[in-house]
Amino acid sequence: MIWANAEGCRVTDTEGREYIDLSAGFGVAALGHRDPRVMQAIAEQKVVHALGDLAEAEATVRLRRALPRPAKLGLSGEDAVEIALRTALLATGKPGIVAFEGAYHGTGLAALAATALERFRAPFAAWLPGPVFRFPYGEDPGPLPGDAGCVIVEPVQGRAGARVPPAGFLETLRRRCDEAGALLIADEIYCGLGRTGEMLVSGELADVVCLGKALGGGLPLSAALMWPGLEGVWELGPEDVYTHTHSGTPLACAAALVVLEEVPKLLSEVKRKGEIFARHGWHGAGLMRARPGDAARALERGVIVVPAGQENELISATPPLVISDEEIEEALARLEGC
Repeated sequence: MIWANAEGCRVTDTEGREYIDLSAGFGVAALGHRDPRVMQAIAEQKVVHALGDLAEAEATVRLRRALPRPAKLGLSGEDAVEIALRTALLATGKPGIVAFEGAYHGTGLAALAATALERFRAPFAAWLPGPVFRFPYGEDPGPLPGDAGCVIVEPVQGRAGARVPPAGFLETLRRRCDEAGALLIADEIYCGLGRTGEMLVSGELADVVCLGKALGGGLPLSAALMWPGLEGVWELGPEDVYTHTHSGTPLACAAALVVLEEVPKLLSEVKRKGEIFARHGWHGAGLMRARPGDAARALERGVIVVPAGQENELISATPPLVISDEEIEEALARLEGC
């Protein structure tokens, strides 16, 4: 399938067939495809590319001020996870990673080490760093191993199929990290920025919060948000030892400023619209939902969903947060029996 046009919650392929998009491009298009405010913000930029860590554009500076904590910026969600894991190593000196069954944190080597899905890990097992200590998702891991420098967790698991942990799970992890002198990393790349009806599911609990996907409004951008002062562990000399040529790209930062302004206005509606999915048998939170199904059959019926679950036995719905009730009902009607 080749996309020829994407607008709002609708996608048209090169054959001229229109689809309702319940994926939002893996959750990226939180405001819908080609949101006019995002497109205008991009078009108004007088700097397309600066010098990353050597010279930032004005839009990048404004984004840093708009984010709720000091941030180190990346391009992909995996970058944010990599930054978070390295921050834990720098801050604690301990290399161990506590992670969970069902976790998906990206496909770079450090992120892949924390990821639990073997179909991604197996080809690169010989190169994966560690040690990694893995526990059942949603359960108290108990006292952390002595060399654990961090716990990394998705407050709501995405690739595993919109898995919501029991109440108090994140608070328990916070306590275990405090006991062990470890950092708590919340991977909110999928579930954050309004997806579940909260800007940050982890609230103030995590030492580092990873954002991506929706942050750039359709352009590549991620951020690792750190408690004030924690970013100082990266002061390792005159050069930034983890950076990219396009770090803090001004076009994406301009788009992100729109996302940060508009998404908070949608939170109550996200929760309400999520209940429509719940009434049709979809589990999850807000507009992060899943149920058993076949993504290929859904596509045949004109609905874009994403395979999810340990064996891709689920279909995942993460539609634009601006999707209408009518579009939700139309999509769900098409998916009946799928």
